[in-house]
Amino acid sequence: MVTSSNPPDDNLYRIGTVASLTGISVERLRAWERRYQFGPAHKSGKTRFYSKPQVDRLKLIKHLIDHGHPISSLAALSHEQLSERIENEVAQPVPRKFGFGHTPKIGLIGANLLLLEQQLNKEASNQEFSQVEVVSRWANMQAFEAEQSAADEPQILVMQLPVLAIQPIDLAREFFPEAKIVVIYNFATSNSVSQTQRLQVPALKWPVTWSEVENVCVNEGGSAERSGRVQPRRYSDEELIAIASTSTDDTQCPEFLVEAINQLNAFATYAAECMPARDRVALYEQVHADATNARAQLETALETLLGQSPETPTKAPRTTH
Repeated sequence: MVTSSNPPDDNLYRIGTVASLTGISVERLRAWERRYQFGPAHKSGKTRFYSKPQVDRLKLIKHLIDHGHPISSLAALSHEQLSERIENEVAQPVPRKFGFGHTPKIGLIGANLLLLEQQLNKEASNQEFSQVEVVSRWANMQAFEAEQSAADEPQILVMQLPVLAIQPIDLAREFFPEAKIVVIYNFATSNSVSQTQRLQVPALKWPVTWSEVENVCVNEGGSAERSGRVQPRRYSDEELIAIASTSTDDTQCPEFLVEAINQLNAFATYAAECMPARDRVALYEQVHADATNARAQLETALETLLGQSPETPTKAPRTTH
């Protein structure tokens, strides 16, 4: 990389122009420069300039990233190697899935979150139903700031903060500008909560369950980034009947939630039965998965109302409908 105060020639492009030509944001280009030494061909003061071969290479990288390849597997490849990988992909196309194209990749920051994940991993029966793939782990924000050499770049960062604040969120976005942020906090002022809401960053108060972490990550992905995974039921029909019939909540919220959960269970069953009778099987598979995801969200709300945790012994065995 050339660094000097001399003006660049006409074959160099400013970083803003590179972002427009490649579809890669300026923030992401700067992050790649820090993490992967993918620097510009020339710097003049704080202004970065990229060469035409670099722009062409970045276009290939963007194409592969859009098709599910992590930047960590591409940053060291030459133009020829990137082109070969694209050619191989065309020769043997991989069917694209909805949204992420795979289970969302998340990074965890915070000792309690790491312990929560370890506790889940000890329960072999739960691993099959995980909605997320953890690709990065840091014990605290100090460790995160010191090291970001994860195998894969996370699509969602889940941060546990002792005190809710904006500065750690800004820091996370500096290192991973394309990642969505979810915050788990122990204490917060009303002002910090308001600031976080204005940034449209989901914030949950500790303690949380692993199920809540997964659900907020899937929800943060939005309708365009659905996991496509069918969620197991948490409550049997008998348990739902018992909850509705014994509730003493004068708002009737538990009863209304039970009614909504039953309706979604019925619709999920109907969507599953529609699959063989339609030529758009993949579409109805996704509708079925979306219905079970919606039901899982309502079950989390029901658990909150009842004051139950995911480990409550009275929960139903995991069955998929």
